[in-house]
Amino acid sequence: MNLTELLGNQSKSDNNLAGRMRLHQSWWRAFVLAEEQGQHPMKKDELIGSSILNGETSYSNFLDDYAKRAVKEELDGRGSASKGMISESRLFNNLLSSQPLCFNFFGRLKYKPELATAALKPFFPAIEQATDIHFEFAPNAAQNGDNSAHDVAIEFKTAAGKLGLIGLECKYTEPFSPKEYRNENYERLYTESDAFSATYEELTNTRYNQLFRNQLIVESAVLNKTYDLAYSGLFCFEKDDNALTKGTAFTSMLKNGEERFKIISYSALLETIQKQSIDWETREWTMLLWARYCATQLSEQLK
Repeated sequence: MNLTELLGNQSKSDNNLAGRMRLHQSWWRAFVLAEEQGQHPMKKDELIGSSILNGETSYSNFLDDYAKRAVKEELDGRGSASKGMISESRLFNNLLSSQPLCFNFFGRLKYKPELATAALKPFFPAIEQATDIHFEFAPNAAQNGDNSAHDVAIEFKTAAGKLGLIGLECKYTEPFSPKEYRNENYERLYTESDAFSATYEELTNTRYNQLFRNQLIVESAVLNKTYDLAYSGLFCFEKDDNALTKGTAFTSMLKNGEERFKIISYSALLETIQKQSIDWETREWTMLLWARYCATQLSEQLK
């Protein structure tokens, strides 16, 4: 079997970023995990190189025991009132999905609050102590009237003892939702909040609708006094020009946007963690994250 066959099927319809990352995840599957290609997430009768088989039992899509533990606890704890959606097939078997990425980057931080505090404080200086990390989360007090949720949410306390929330939208290769959503709750929260400098029409168009809805979650939680302060952000690959462009534009649509909304790249978070006094196991974890999600040069010769 030659290298191309080991990599498995690719997708001709991918844009440049998705195609490059699909190849890289195919490399990870074939040469790191040594697993066969799995079912295409959209075409159930086809195989694709960026998926694995039987991830529900192997947990091969996750890089460490902390991520696996977070996945198990999240799935066990979800009920009918839980917001957001977790597709278990996507979570366990799709290497190109941002859902497992969230657990791989933030699972360990969930159970190591001191490390989470040190890693996130450079981006959000108000953090004195990270207290919990959630996945697919929106506070019950959020009143935007839909199923919107943050991919990752960090609860924290300030030096003055105030309770804060950070909600992150995490992107790998998936585009932002192209659909325009509007409802009376959105417009009410837009009016009641002092966060926005752009018009309601600008914020709800297809380019920014998803980021706007995420911002409404944190604004609603503060208005309802569930939290004393809240921030939102975008966590993405440093070479994802589409996500970076939209995130930067959205920042300009907020009052004090650079304080309210942070764009954090994978490499920036990893660099911050690596600067801490961490044990070797944690350092190895950062290297695995780098190899899987950032180091496309490792699969460069297979293009």
